[in-house]
Amino acid sequence: MWSVKAAGAAIESSATKLFRLVADWMVKLLVPLSIIALMMGVARVLIDLSHVYRSPSITEGFDTIVSDILSMFVVIELLKSIVEYFEVHRLKLTFVIDAAVVFLLREVMIGVYRHALDAGQLGAIAALLLVLGALRIAAVRFPPEVGHAVAPRA
Repeated sequence: MWSVKAAGAAIESSATKLFRLVADWMVKLLVPLSIIALMMGVARVLIDLSHVYRSPSITEGFDTIVSDILSMFVVIELLKSIVEYFEVHRLKLTFVIDAAVVFLLREVMIGVYRHALDAGQLGAIAALLLVLGALRIAAVRFPPEVGHAVAPRA
């Protein structure tokens, strides 16, 4: 006879399998969409090259190109985390921190290039970068234990 506990475990197992199946398909759909978005970003950078020629000053033209290229680096870091999840079914903290650091560095570079950051903003970003750097070092130095990382896939 089926007990309530066994029935609950069977439902939970089915729900877990269904969730994993749906999550796998969502990630499988994200990868080609991400590649298309990345190619569109590269095309946008190429189109913006004409802006350098048409802009009244070279500074305005390069401002657009620098911003586009740095944004592409952020997208590439995020795509690395998606691909890593697709391969090992685990989101690595180091990739997420790398994306955050690249995004902050992008903001600093654009802000400094445009002369739009004051000392307080630079100090706050520097403190955040310091914390993210410490988290990155801790994530590498103290990786999750193999037995506690992820439940085995069925």
